[in-house]
Amino acid sequence: MSFVTRHLMSLAVAVAAAGLCLGCRSVEYTKENVRQFAPLQGVARQGYQGMTIHGDYLVSLQNTGIATIYRLRDDGMERLRQFPLASNHKANHANVASFGLERYAKGDTFPLLYVSQCSRERYRGLKDVCFVERISLDAEPQLVQTIILDDTEGLFGYALQWVIDHRRRLLIGYGNTIENLAEGNRWRIITFPLPALSQGAEVHLSPSDALDNYCIQDLDARFASQQIGQGACVVRGRMYIPVGVGTHQQPSILYVWNLRRKRLEKVLNFQDLVPHEFEDCEPYRSDLIMHTNGAGIVRFHPMP
Repeated sequence: MSFVTRHLMSLAVAVAAAGLCLGCRSVEYTKENVRQFAPLQGVARQGYQGMTIHGDYLVSLQNTGIATIYRLRDDGMERLRQFPLASNHKANHANVASFGLERYAKGDTFPLLYVSQCSRERYRGLKDVCFVERISLDAEPQLVQTIILDDTEGLFGYALQWVIDHRRRLLIGYGNTIENLAEGNRWRIITFPLPALSQGAEVHLSPSDALDNYCIQDLDARFASQQIGQGACVVRGRMYIPVGVGTHQQPSILYVWNLRRKRLEKVLNFQDLVPHEFEDCEPYRSDLIMHTNGAGIVRFHPMP
């Protein structure tokens, strides 16, 4: 690693620790516009992981693939239903959730739900799996498609996470190349056309078919390479990437990465306001909703 690269990475950590925003309009976040919006009512002793929103419905996932559906209201949330996903398994960390574009059948309340396995353990011999599920407010969930990256080149470590870019109809993989805190670790983004349900029950993706495949640090060294990665979401061509576990060693930070320009736009440190583990995030109206361990649902206004 060159002196310049090391200097830039140190600068990124310093900027994040100071809570600064790089190359963006100034927004002052305080207790008035970063607030605990609602508690989570999940299953005991299973950490909160992925989360996504459709309309006024929020789907909260927990480790092993436990789903809780809530209705968002102006003053909080109402729990509607709790159930194990069809992909429920000890090797399903359910780290990221995204609603897609297709519905399994006309009249379904929800589009298909994409769930990132993202576990050190293999799921039936497989890693880097994205589960595609049909869920509803009353019926049993169905696993309708399984998407697998054939990572023969060892591009990713154990934590490959999948998110949907709705505008461009893309499936984006993001994750570490070794381990979160390992020497030499980097953070990679790989992009594919979003597989259609008609492509079958099992879809294999090859790096040779990727539309984009790069390490963030090769393009912008301000994105720290050694940190605890969490979930992500894509909004208007930007990927919102929460990291950290809510400690001073690994603070709760939100990065905003411009996917088109391939550059870091924002580094926002929320450790003082939310000293808890960020997990996954999703836009809701003009705000950003953050799924956490320890603070329930946190609402950021306006959208960073």
